[in-house]
Amino acid sequence: MDVTAELGSIFLVFAVAFLFFGLIPGIGAFFTRSRWRLFRRRVAESSLYPFLSYSDLSRRGDFLGRYRVFGQLEAIQGENRIWVNNGSFTVEADLRQAKLYFLPSFSGAARSLPVERLQEEVPDEQTALVDWNQINTLPAGTQMYIAGQLHCQEEQAVFRSQGKDPLLVVLYDGQRNTIVQRAVWGGRQKNEYWNQFTVASLLTGSFCMLLLAYIFMRSSPSRLPVLFSLSLAFFPILGVLPPGFVLYYLYRFFWKRARLLRAERDLLRLPLRYYPESEGVEAGKSAPLPTGETYLCTRDAGLMIKGELIIRGAIIPALKGREMEELFLFGSCVEAESRRWLQAPRDPMAELVLVMGNPALLAGRCNRRARLFALLSVLGVFSALTLNLFVLLLVWHLIIR
Repeated sequence: MDVTAELGSIFLVFAVAFLFFGLIPGIGAFFTRSRWRLFRRRVAESSLYPFLSYSDLSRRGDFLGRYRVFGQLEAIQGENRIWVNNGSFTVEADLRQAKLYFLPSFSGAARSLPVERLQEEVPDEQTALVDWNQINTLPAGTQMYIAGQLHCQEEQAVFRSQGKDPLLVVLYDGQRNTIVQRAVWGGRQKNEYWNQFTVASLLTGSFCMLLLAYIFMRSSPSRLPVLFSLSLAFFPILGVLPPGFVLYYLYRFFWKRARLLRAERDLLRLPLRYYPESEGVEAGKSAPLPTGETYLCTRDAGLMIKGELIIRGAIIPALKGREMEELFLFGSCVEAESRRWLQAPRDPMAELVLVMGNPALLAGRCNRRARLFALLSVLGVFSALTLNLFVLLLVWHLIIR
């Protein structure tokens, strides 16, 4: 076998390996990350919708507007219709082709101080996503958050999807005022590489590697393509084998840290969604909430605060010097009897929160550090794979020489 043919065989091995071990899971990873990013954005955007009121149900016209509602499942009608009661009235929702998001639980017991530590308060699990047509039944009383287009059908107001504007349906337990945080925190894949295509692609790739090794053993006098094929057949478990497993666990540590920082980045940006993005946010600026309250950004440390305060930004490295003076406080501003104070908004999706620095700058810092840790994790996993691949090549060389 000449050198050109041998190089062609090796190129074929690596091309097949790239297809099944890299390209196909990578495409799945891209769509998975995009899907969860869209979910988080939709939750944040839906918090700007007005709450559905009883008077909205009596309006006439095809499209009545975009609204949101918290409620409990009252009944299921037919295959796709449900009735949700918010305590004052009942509204109908058409879940045809809808997706249901099940938020991870929340434990406030871990918070002895107002410092937010969702890595301790929310289980290390991602939000579950289930198509409505895959659900047989739901118990009455299930807590739901529904947001989207409200239409009038046969003189009945109905939430339903419309084209590229699908209905947002979130199922949760616990308090409403933690929904946005839990959606931002848990609404992301633990590892995008492991998606709906990965297992089938890895198994197919390993089978192709064994098949190529068999073909090369019978048709090629060169052992090098055979060695590479047999070694790459173990790709699905290559990272956890010795001696590279140490680097593999470093990859997992760095990847988890990057995911944590991306979640903190999104949390830091939450108070900013009420302010025009083009103008930014600065001390003294206020914005209206959907409930009609005034959402104020202030750096006045002497301002009286009423309600449960959240302190955010604790996982960022300690601030120093002038940065310590840049503490931003967000909350509903109330003025009465010549006094002014901040309190938790009536809107459960808005927050009374103290950010330990400029939220836009801290979010940028989180993003940069997340990219650094993601890069370190990629270097870790590739180092583990390369080291173990080299070891397997030596082992197969000794076995079939």
